[in-house]
Amino acid sequence: MPAVHIDHVAMCVRDLEKAIADWHDILEVLSPEHTLQVTRGEGTADGVHMVWATFQNPDPLGVSIQLWAPGTPGTWVDKLLDRRGEFVHHIAFLSDDFGHTVEQCRQAGLPVLLDENSGPPNIPWLQWNFIGEDKAHGVLIELATRYQAVGDRWYPHPGNAENSHLAAELRQRWDEAPSGED
Repeated sequence: MPAVHIDHVAMCVRDLEKAIADWHDILEVLSPEHTLQVTRGEGTADGVHMVWATFQNPDPLGVSIQLWAPGTPGTWVDKLLDRRGEFVHHIAFLSDDFGHTVEQCRQAGLPVLLDENSGPPNIPWLQWNFIGEDKAHGVLIELATRYQAVGDRWYPHPGNAENSHLAAELRQRWDEAPSGED
């Protein structure tokens, strides 16, 4: 059985920099540890350039806050923002065996939206798919490959099923390190 956890709640915003500043103010009071690491990224999905920032929860299994916006004007995202205003776009669940988790959702009859998993071309190891907002009462459920946030970047988690070779390499590297050396 794959290990799955809620990773982040993502808001679609018009102005990423303003949203970052506003959420920093909120989190500085309510959850200061979230302000210690903000991971930024960008990519293309469904033909749209997107930019995002994630206020990382320092607990690897804790919930982070993600903000994302269209990276170029005039996209379907802008039209959606004009119609709906800023909104909670998705709740992301990460899995250490992404392919198996998506298959479990399909077998359970959940409405998995994409026939083929997707992901940003500039992060080839990251995959995602979605459960439709009709089933989740107005919010998309993102299913994604578990990752690690290191500094301002995301890296593949070595404990994922598809990365067993990375986990073995790290175990070997750490097991062979002389005592007291990292």
